[in-house]
Parts: sequence; C-alpha cells; structure tokens
Amino acid sequence: MRHRTRLIGLLSFLIYIMLKNPIFAKLLVLIIILLIIFISLEIICKAIEHKYFFNTSVYVQQSKPFLHKISDIPGLSYELIARAKDENGFYSINSKGIRDREFKIPKPEGIFRIIVLGDSVTFGTEYPVELTYPKILEKLLNKKPGPNIRFEVMNAGVCSYNAVQKFLFLKNKLLDYEPDIVILQFLNDDYYRNAVVLSGDNNSKQKDVFISMGEYFSSNFPKLLVLPYSLDRLLMRHLALYRVMNKRIYDRLSMDDPKRFPSQAYRFAAYADMGESMRVNKAVFESLYELSEKCKFKIFLLLVPELKNESRIDGWIKNDCPHKYGFSSIDLQKAFKAKGVHLEDLRIVPDGTCHLNDLGHRITAGIIKERLDKYFSN
Repeated sequence: MRHRTRLIGLLSFLIYIMLKNPIFAKLLVLIIILLIIFISLEIICKAIEHKYFFNTSVYVQQSKPFLHKISDIPGLSYELIARAKDENGFYSINSKGIRDREFKIPKPEGIFRIIVLGDSVTFGTEYPVELTYPKILEKLLNKKPGPNIRFEVMNAGVCSYNAVQKFLFLKNKLLDYEPDIVILQFLNDDYYRNAVVLSGDNNSKQKDVFISMGEYFSSNFPKLLVLPYSLDRLLMRHLALYRVMNKRIYDRLSMDDPKRFPSQAYRFAAYADMGESMRVNKAVFESLYELSEKCKFKIFLLLVPELKNESRIDGWIKNDCPHKYGFSSIDLQKAFKAKGVHLEDLRIVPDGTCHLNDLGHRITAGIIKERLDKYFSN
C-alpha cells in the first residue's frame, strides 16, 4: 500500500511538472518514443538471432577457474591461462598456454620441434604430463637422436577443442616455436561446433546442452567494441540488439580480413545438423595447409578412434583430406589392430569412449615414433 501511494505521488508530480514546463513534457514524450523504438528493435533482433542460430545446443567444457579463461582470439572461445598451476602442480601451464615446460624462442640450433595439437585425449586429463603420449614420444625420439640434433615434442592439447579451435590456437599462439612437424590429433567429434566455457555455475562437462543466446555470446564471442570488458559481457548477455550488432560487425570484419576473423568460427551448426558442422570444420584444413606451406612445417594427422569395436573414422578425414593436401596420416585403429591390441584394453574406465589409459598413451607414442622413423629415413 505504501509503494502504491508513492507511485501515485510520483506520477502526480510528473504530471504537474509537465503542465508547468512544456520543455520537460516534450523531453518525456521523446524518452517514451525512444523506449518504444528500443523495445521494438529488441523484439526484431531476437527474431533475427533465431535466423542466424536455429538453436543453442553446445558442448559445455567443465571450467576450472585456475585453468581456463574466455579467449579474446576470434573463434577460439576459451584457452588455458598462461602460467596457471593447481595447488599440487598436477596441471602446470607455460607462458604460451600449453600444458608443458617453457621452450626457447627463437628455436636454438640443433632442435627439431614437434607440436601436438589435440583435445582432452592429448591433454591427458587423468595423468601427469610426462605420462601423456606427446612427452613419451619425446623420450623415445631422444633415445637415439641423429647427430647434433635433439627433439622437443610439445603437448598442445586443450580439452574439447575442435578442428577450428586447434587451427586457431596454432596460428595465433604457437608459431613462435617454429615447428618442424605439427601433429593434429583428430577424433570424430572434432566436427562439432565450438565448445564453450560458461561464466557462472553452469559448467558441468556434457554434450548437447541448451543454453541461452546471451550465455553463448557472453562466453564465446570476442569483444569488438571499445567498452569495458565487464560492460561488454553484460550487454552481450542481456540485449539481443547488442548481440546482433556485434555479429554484423564481425561479419563485415570477416569479409575484410578472413584470416584474423574466420567466418566459420561463429556459424552456429548444431549436432542435429552435422552436415553444416562438417562443412565448417573441413574448411579449416585448407587454411591449415596454407599455413604449413607458408611456415614450412609438415603435417601429420593422428586419427584416434572411439574405443569401441565398431568405431569408424570419417572417410573424408581418413582418405580424401590427406590425398588433397598431402598430409601424412596415422590411423591408430588400424595400427592397434596390426599390433593385436584390443580397443577395450586401452580405456581408462570400462565404459570410456576416447580417453586413453597409460598403456594407450605408451602404445600411441610408439606408433607415432615408428611412423616418424620412416619419414626421417626417406
């Protein structure tokens, strides 16, 4: 009752001021008109959003606040925090944002560098970094190195990265290392859209989670306008008008500079529309090929099967992609079978589908070593 009385009193006061001061009356009418226009534009922009993005089904990567941050690199979505460490040192991130030690820049004489791009299979969530297949490979290669040469193998895996994110991570963060070989670990779910790390409490690791448009943009879209970061994220979360405006700006920037603002990064392909997801992620291999030609490194595709007997790697990445771009490929499923290794024996848990146990990491490193030996001997 008290609030109603105050509201009536406020309205009466405004009417009195309007009658006494025509300028104030005109200003108030203008404010009301602008408010109506704004509300109308917001409604229209919400409709436009759903034309761009027919749903907001995403893979939510579980966020560790000490480990992950939202990336300001267009298309990357999130990245590891440089120099981050957990309390017991199990996870330790270097200055470039990879789970490994520091490496000298520029590359010293006599060093042969291999960067392994990947997702959680490479990152090795369950193991110390020394027990992941990239670091085991480093030890194997350095047992009998060539004259005046030493191998450095970098674990550049980041949990839930797809093909687009792996490429952008390499292009924007890792080229200073001057790699001689880049191994791109590929799993069939690399065709899915970018995973996201959400700000707030909704950070359970799971697939096919429907989040609001505001949650997606505020956690995934780069800051383009000259505004304080917190204000930009607030507007991105709550205003469709602001989101659509930023998307249009990004589209324009992508037309002018597609290398810096990749158009495929924010095409909202869903799990239900795998044809579009596959098209978006396949398109990045052309850019990866161009980058390898420019920077003079060799590309190996490491094709990782889901750890079940009927798993099949997509035929395009297995056959067409290596032939088209001259990439070398290592088909782990075929190699495991040739060694008489059963996929279920490599699971870290009985119902696991992709994460390798310690035996899996050791065997994978050995398979890569054998393939590299053949490459070096040619």
